[in-house]
Amino acid sequence: MFTREEIVGGMANFTTTICGWFGLDFLAPNGRLIIALIITFVMIGLVVWKLRQPKPDRPSTWAECIAGAVFVFALFLLMYAVIPHEFLTVADKYWKLSTSRYIIKSTTAIPFAKSWNWPVSIDLQHGVRDLLVVLIYVAFFAANIAIFVLWQKRKTVSETAESTPVPAGRSRFGRPLKAKA
Repeated sequence: MFTREEIVGGMANFTTTICGWFGLDFLAPNGRLIIALIITFVMIGLVVWKLRQPKPDRPSTWAECIAGAVFVFALFLLMYAVIPHEFLTVADKYWKLSTSRYIIKSTTAIPFAKSWNWPVSIDLQHGVRDLLVVLIYVAFFAANIAIFVLWQKRKTVSETAESTPVPAGRSRFGRPLKAKA
């Protein structure tokens, strides 16, 4: 197991303290990655919550647009910069996925064909770590496109009001209709 100084470079951080309190010391090296993932999924949750609300009929103000742009920029920064970087750091430093450890080595015999060796060597860094980073990028990109499409297809307040059914014998405002004379 790693010492506190090896994990944080001699400087305590939030996850080492919390993990120490709850006996989850094995999570401490992954602390910044875990915190970045939590913040990212909370931000995505806020976007999904906002998707459920209809967009207003009035045009957006410049302040709303700037706030939305800053929010999306922060989310992109987390998804495409911080999380992949922290994953690479954890995979190299703590999980030891390096070029010195192999999945398949060219000097190893192929099972069921003992006279032949594998034609290539695949190490843990290029065979696992880099593939997982690509999957992180692809997953976030797919989520990006899906959220963009859903955001553009949101209905306005007036379209939502028109699509809600009016009960028989009642007006759109909920009052009973006048009896026919």
